[in-house]
Amino acid sequence: MRKLFLFFLTVSLLTFGRAGAQTPQRLVGDITAVDAAAHTVTVHADTGETVTLTTTEQTTYTRMAPGVTDLKQGQRVTFAEVRVGDRLLAPGVTAAGGTAARLILMTRAGGPGGQNAGRRLQGRVVSVDAAKKLIVVQTRGREGQGQESATVDASAARVLHYAPDSMKPADAIAGSLADVRAGENIRATGERTADGSTFKAEEVLTGSFARFSGTVASVDAQKGELVVKTNDGGSVKLALGARSSLHRMTPEFEQTLAKQRAEREQRRAERQQQQQQGGQAQGQAQGEGGQRRRGDGQGRGEGGGGRGGFGPGGGGNNFQQMFDSLPAVTLAELKKGDAVSVTVTPGADASHATVITLVTGTPETIRAMQPFGRGAGQRGPNSPGLPGDVIGNGQGPTREPPR
Repeated sequence: MRKLFLFFLTVSLLTFGRAGAQTPQRLVGDITAVDAAAHTVTVHADTGETVTLTTTEQTTYTRMAPGVTDLKQGQRVTFAEVRVGDRLLAPGVTAAGGTAARLILMTRAGGPGGQNAGRRLQGRVVSVDAAKKLIVVQTRGREGQGQESATVDASAARVLHYAPDSMKPADAIAGSLADVRAGENIRATGERTADGSTFKAEEVLTGSFARFSGTVASVDAQKGELVVKTNDGGSVKLALGARSSLHRMTPEFEQTLAKQRAEREQRRAERQQQQQQGGQAQGQAQGEGGQRRRGDGQGRGEGGGGRGGFGPGGGGNNFQQMFDSLPAVTLAELKKGDAVSVTVTPGADASHATVITLVTGTPETIRAMQPFGRGAGQRGPNSPGLPGDVIGNGQGPTREPPR
């Protein structure tokens, strides 16, 4: 936070120059809401006020990378790229609000890939005490083994909730502790206390997701809805949001998945064969097997299906890139009987959900994707962790699929 304050102080001086004894007018704070229709931005100012800013066609927007203080290094952006959670400096605007001629934005360092990546806690919400502003979280042990409970102190935290149609933190919407539910995924940015018992949060991001496969039962393109019959015999009505993405697998993509699946089966068979051998031969085979497994790991780094991802390099980011490059389809292009794998935000009614991502392909590939994802480290409904940004990305659903 000190670095953010120094950044905005520096920008203020660069923007206004010397102002003599007068203090330059500026508004500094965190964006809590963006109204695209009204072209307004709501800001929680560092001085405590909640301020609404109006923008016009003449308003300019500059985004600064975390840690950068030279305005010349800023990137010109548009109103559409203003996000909840951004730090903001509005030169010439007071706490009374008004029309902003310029907005200077910074993605918080605690965001994805930011400087505060080591100051995160993520896991599964166990309980919420809204009165005391405390959240009990089940998370992975700090040594990377087993699980442990941690208490998140959210008394000074900004609370965000994943948008219904997006897993991207940049699309998160403002929320409150009253919105947080047991069983949701949580990612908090902040600092642990000296004794390690409490995590003092600056930002809390929560949400629930599920992934399942099935076949399209009906499509209503005008309403932006479809019904999917799940593989377990259930049925769910899905609604599309503004950020919902629909893709179709290419033959090349499916061949890559099939190749990686075959490699995994081969390695599993090799391990089973080694376990069946006895005596000295068994020991020798185990040694060779260890070398083969290490070799496999290297191979995955070059393009195999390693733990934690499907695509070349074995990493989730590479699979994300592969997935994003798949041809997009519209709802009207889907037809009854198409096999689909869907990541959703479940609704209050278990028979309804909002689509985050939907991918369609051959029935054989879609059927194989669920166990293939679990083999890459899927945790299941009772383990902590945040889902990937695509169709599970090796981390699977965070609650049971809707039925």
